[in-house]
Amino acid sequence: MVWDAPHPPAAIHGVLTMVPGVPPSASPAPRSTGLVGIVMLDTRFPRAPGDIGHPDTFDGRVIYRRVPGARVGLVARPKPPDEATADALVDAARALEKEGACVIGTSCGYLGALQARFQAAVSVPVVTSALLLLPLLREAHGPRARIGVLTLDSRALAASHFGAAWDPDVIIEGMELSRVFYPTIAEDRPSFDAAVASGEVALATQRLRTQAGGKLDAVVLECTNLGPFRQRVRSEAGAPVYDLAMALRWLITGPIMLRHASA
Repeated sequence: MVWDAPHPPAAIHGVLTMVPGVPPSASPAPRSTGLVGIVMLDTRFPRAPGDIGHPDTFDGRVIYRRVPGARVGLVARPKPPDEATADALVDAARALEKEGACVIGTSCGYLGALQARFQAAVSVPVVTSALLLLPLLREAHGPRARIGVLTLDSRALAASHFGAAWDPDVIIEGMELSRVFYPTIAEDRPSFDAAVASGEVALATQRLRTQAGGKLDAVVLECTNLGPFRQRVRSEAGAPVYDLAMALRWLITGPIMLRHASA
């Protein structure tokens, strides 16, 4: 199966959003479910349900803000984004809050490096990266747990991307060896062979498990584009899999978020 992405609309914002290669979602959920806001990098590659950039990934309503010029290569690198890019990303978060977002996430886990900056800019909860789940998972699974991170590019992932959640014992594996998944995201290609990519994700998960000595206790998906393959990762890892979309869904259905939504 090949996912294709036609030319995207000029803007990605509003309650019901067009996503490249995806028709508009069905009627929005009731207001009481709250509203998720996603700061999007400037990309055109296709997205499927499970990807944070696909509206059907969320049970409730979702709004998107694409940041022009914020390319993958400016973010998925060892050092933080340049000041102009960082400012534009944070401005998008502010805009999402003004549009009614009760919780804000991003389309790239490398933006964990800007977590404090995002949070200081808005008054609603912000989770910039699934990497921020690591302290909770360490507490939940125990100090000896073998927790793995599957990332777009292990060469580009640095301690700074984890922010205060840095865990020196975490096991990291990247998708940079893949011939479909990695170049599709890194080079922003308009089509995607999902079947081939699924096999590549399986191989990366197997490598991650091998690094862990044959057994994993949990896997975190840094890359939000791995979401559509979450079940494949779980099958290969033999362990629960956590991602940013899961964290945002949990936050938006909590009592604090319901109060935000009804305010």
